Amino acid sequence: MHSNIGQRLLRIRKHLAGEKAFLANYSDGLSNLPLDELIADFERKNVVASFAAVRSWQTFHTVQFGDDGYVSGIGQARSSEFLINGGFFVLRHDIFDYMQEGEELVEEPFRRLIARRLLGVYKHLGYWQSMDTFKDKITLDRMEAQGDCPWMVWKQAKAT
Repeated sequence: MHSNIGQRLLRIRKHLAGEKAFLANYSDGLSNLPLDELIADFERKNVVASFAAVRSWQTFHTVQFGDDGYVSGIGQARSSEFLINGGFFVLRHDIFDYMQEGEELVEEPFRRLIARRLLGVYKHLGYWQSMDTFKDKITLDRMEAQGDCPWMVWKQAKAT
């Protein structure tokens, strides 16, 4: 579970006065997410909040089964159509109208937005990786040592 982003947002609310919209993230994920497209999608939908939905890069397997308890399918989570919250958000200042002290952003406030069709999602099938575990850090360190850093979009922009 990520630390409570809702509480962190409430603490910085005063610094966002006058801002129409702003970006936030969990800060434990690396991605080549095109922020300009994320923001444009958010604006087109005219929602209060939006986030990037990404594929899980975990090595877990998804399981499908019936009420009878027999497995009908099994596959890798990373190759399924199942998407997760990637932790990159675009939020209008109005988000604070849907938040209360002690609530986690993606729990109660997002449920309120869903009920009013004010929560959008941007599907990102490009690179995304969390760094939640020591194993994740080792993987990312190895990638960097090999020069395989798809999250370093600023380096790719300089090369073109």
